[in-house]
Amino acid sequence: MLPMLPMLSRPTMLTKTTAMTRLLLVLTTIVFAAPALAKTTLFEVSDGESRVLIGGTIHLLHPSEYPLPEAFDAAYEEADSLYLEADLAAIEAPVFGQQLMQAMAYPAGKNLKSELSPETWERVKTYSEKNQFPIQQFLGFDPAFVSMIMTVTKAQSEGITDGVDEHYYQKAKAEGKTTGHLESPEDILAYMKAVTGIEADAVMEATLVDLERFDELMETMVGAWKRGDMQALDRDLGQPMREEAPEVYQTLLVDRNAKWLPKVTQLFEQEGTELVLVGSLHLAGKDSLLDMLEREGYRIRPYEVQ
Repeated sequence: MLPMLPMLSRPTMLTKTTAMTRLLLVLTTIVFAAPALAKTTLFEVSDGESRVLIGGTIHLLHPSEYPLPEAFDAAYEEADSLYLEADLAAIEAPVFGQQLMQAMAYPAGKNLKSELSPETWERVKTYSEKNQFPIQQFLGFDPAFVSMIMTVTKAQSEGITDGVDEHYYQKAKAEGKTTGHLESPEDILAYMKAVTGIEADAVMEATLVDLERFDELMETMVGAWKRGDMQALDRDLGQPMREEAPEVYQTLLVDRNAKWLPKVTQLFEQEGTELVLVGSLHLAGKDSLLDMLEREGYRIRPYEVQ
């Protein structure tokens, strides 16, 4: 669900799941070593001879947020190639959707209603009826998947659609700019499978609470991103996950960053300038991709428009 401020007043059962649901929106389409207030989520990484541009993105945005900050357009125009987290063409294909649904489906004999308490099921039904969400179509799926679908459906109902990644991917495709990606569809399926199995009531209760605060949470997340307030992004998104669900934080952030690291360092061997765009949370805190690069000896500074 939505990246959001920690809800300290929630029951203990919900606390751990809140961290996981924050990550689900960051993953759907499934941010530090930098200054606390860098005024940008774009960075220049250098080995002394070559440079790679790395930017933190928001995956879902309202059209009113466009045009994007000037630095993003400048970095895109400067870059000879664009690299994203995932191969968007592959994950937007029907076959990937089918594979994701298979990975997130309950085994035979279980469904969402049977795994929820009567009280939580009634809350889910009430929300679905009020918001015209077709919950009956998703009874066969793990709550992590249902949470994602409910969140994206809510976003779409408010006119929120494709974010920074998709915007520049479509622009690059139209202009014939070279594109690449850091992980395969199989990687994404494995990461999504890793967040299944958490107690159903906890997932759905946390999701319902977050959906009630959807506008506030989106405003907080997007506002911090536009200001380049990296400290706020780490404090409000990264720190709660580190404390409440360290295994989810490790799997979906730290492990992915570590897997991306050699792919990013290989870009320094290519000619020209590469722009790498990843979800902003991957650039936050002591486990960030930027921090890993800095430990490898690369120099990092906020990107400045030339």
